[in-house]
Order: sequence, then structure tokens, then C-alpha cells
Amino acid sequence: MLLSADTLARFLGLMLIAWQPFWSGARLPTLLLVLVGLWMLWHKQIDFSSTPAKRLGIVFLLLGIPVLISIPGSYDVQGSISVAVVLLLFYIVGLALLQALKRDEDHQWLQKWLLIVLLAWVADGYIQYFFGRDLLGVPLWDGGRVIGPFRDNLHLGLFLAVLLPTALWELASIRPTTAMFIFAWASPIVVLSGARSNLLLLLLAAIILLMQFQKWHRLALLSALSIVLALSIAASPDLTNRFKRIFAVHENSALTTSEKLDSITTMRATIWTNAWQMIKDRPLVGVGANAFAEAYPFYAPAYDYFITKEPVYHAHQMYVSIAAESGIIGLASFITLIILCVTWYREASPTSRRKAAPYAASLAIVAFPLQSQPVLYTIWWFPILLLLTCAMLAAIDSERIINSHP
Repeated sequence: MLLSADTLARFLGLMLIAWQPFWSGARLPTLLLVLVGLWMLWHKQIDFSSTPAKRLGIVFLLLGIPVLISIPGSYDVQGSISVAVVLLLFYIVGLALLQALKRDEDHQWLQKWLLIVLLAWVADGYIQYFFGRDLLGVPLWDGGRVIGPFRDNLHLGLFLAVLLPTALWELASIRPTTAMFIFAWASPIVVLSGARSNLLLLLLAAIILLMQFQKWHRLALLSALSIVLALSIAASPDLTNRFKRIFAVHENSALTTSEKLDSITTMRATIWTNAWQMIKDRPLVGVGANAFAEAYPFYAPAYDYFITKEPVYHAHQMYVSIAAESGIIGLASFITLIILCVTWYREASPTSRRKAAPYAASLAIVAFPLQSQPVLYTIWWFPILLLLTCAMLAAIDSERIINSHP
């Protein structure tokens, strides 16, 4: 067989990210990974007794049980059932990814090509900024935001900020100057995407990457990043106006504290307030997985902006969304999952931790609670988190695999 199932699964794992700007986004590589995973299961290539497979099972149990519990009382039963079905399919995807990332060479390949993809997006973003359109003809977003090849969304800045630590982690230790240059070169595109949340994610990425540098490299990176960020913010009309509005709101004594907070958070405070009403009303199981939009009108006042003007689809904060949709049970399960991942990482050997660190770094950025985040169960976001999680689980156990196969 010229192309093994493992090799195909590894390639499709990269495509979960690289194919995001194109037709169907992550759906196509996800579907193909499901088929590859089923093929592996049929041919008994999955070792369910292995530590990574067992841990992946625990991950999906902690994610899936709260979803199942939320179905009977869900405001959108069909939507909640669809989440449960999708999680089952992603479990098969995860098994295929574990199989594809067993060796050190697999991780080196993935990180190398991930870096190439991110660099291509950054270059495309610069072309779009200076010429008004990218190489595919995609124009700048409203307000002059750089979106690169992503035609109808603002995912570029988010993906860059979250994935740069994974792509640059090893490079930062062996070629720190090159890694610093790449990070500084990519940072303006993250800023020019115009989302303040991406700016915070970028700062978190920089802080985490600093651990890989020596003292003078850290000082150089911080200095370069400060200059780059200042110039980038000044070059982004949309982001500059947002910061001006924040300062204007802060100085406006006529506004109440809640009104100021709402303006600063782009009305997310209103969403979180109404999400809190959902949590109080259904503290254990929530309003149903994927049912936030359907439940929102029942917990918001009639004059609410997101009822009278435009609908809201999620809570814009991962932990709030989980608590509202699947209650304390769902939130406790998710926090338990994070604690387990940290524990598994810390219990691994120093060699395995070093191999898993690139993925753990990106996952730590996602898990940071004080930020606006995408909803967890979306077809464009969850596959990326699953890839990072599976890569980390496989890397943690890589030394044991090598020792058991001399």
C-alpha cells in the first residue's frame, strides 16, 4: 500500500487547519478522518489498551456525558442530539489522529508543515493589507480588517495567535533568532485582524514562548513585540477606534457601571448577564448543549439588543457557554478534564513533556479563562482543539511506545 492509513490520517490532521479557508472548511477533512478511523477500526489497527486511547476515552466521556444529560430538558433537543452524535464522530477522528502521531517523526512533520501554513497565511495577509486583496482575491473586511484567505470570517488572527506557540516551540530552542523574527513578523497580522481578543491571545502566546528563550532573547522579543504592537495598533483604524471608545466610555460619568462594562466588552456583558439567568434557572444540566440561541429569548428582557436587533448564537466565552448549556455538571466535567490533562502532562517523563510542550502551550492559551472565546462545539474550532489534544496525548506516551517497540 503506497499510502498508509497512518500517513493519510496525519495529512488530514494538518488539513483540519490548512483547509479551513476553503470550501467546507474543516468539514471535509473531518469526514475523511472519520472514514480513515472507521477503516482502522475495521482492520483492528486501534489499540484500545494503550494509554493515549484510554485517556482519549476519558476526554470524550467528560465531554459527552454532560451533553447527554442536557438533552431531555434542552430548548433545542435536535441540536443537543446533534452535538452528541458529532462528539461520537470526533472520537473516531481522535483515534485516527492518535494512530497518526505515534512517532517523533510524525510530530516533527506536523509542526514543520503547520509553520509553513501559518507563514503562508501571514504572507497572504500582508498582500491583502497593502494591496486591498489577497492572492485569492479576498478583499479586506469591513473597517480595514485583515482576514487573509478566510472569505467570510475573522478566524485568521485567532488561529495565528493560538497556533504560533505549537509551530515555533522547537524552533525557539534551536534557532531563537529565527523564531523571534517569525513571531514578530506574524504579530502585526494578528493585530490587523482587528479583534481585541486576538491581541490578548497574542500576548499570552508571547508570554508562553518566552519560556523557550534565554534572557537576552526574552528582552529582545519583548522590545520588538512592543514596537510591533504599537505600530500595528496605530495602523489598524478599526482597533484604534475601539480603544478610543474604551477610553471615552471610561471618562463618561453619565454612564452606569453596567453600561460602561457593556460598551467596553462590545455588549458581551449583556450576554453574560442573561447566561447567568440560565445558570440560576437550570444549575445542574443547563438549557441544553447547542441550545443557547433558542434559550436566550426566555432569559433576556424584551427590549434586549439581541432580541430586537440581531440574534446571539453563543455566549462568547467558553466557560460561561458550557455552564449555561450543560450546567454545573458540564462545567465541573470540563474543569476536571483540564486538571487531568495537566496531571498527565506533569506525570510524564521529562523527555515526553518536552515533546508534548508545543501542544500544551497552545491549549493553555485556549484554556485561559479571562478572555472572549469561540463556543467549544463548532465544526471549525473543535477539530483544532482535538488535534492539539491528541497530539499532546500521543507525545506524552511517545517514550513508552519507543521502549515497547525496540
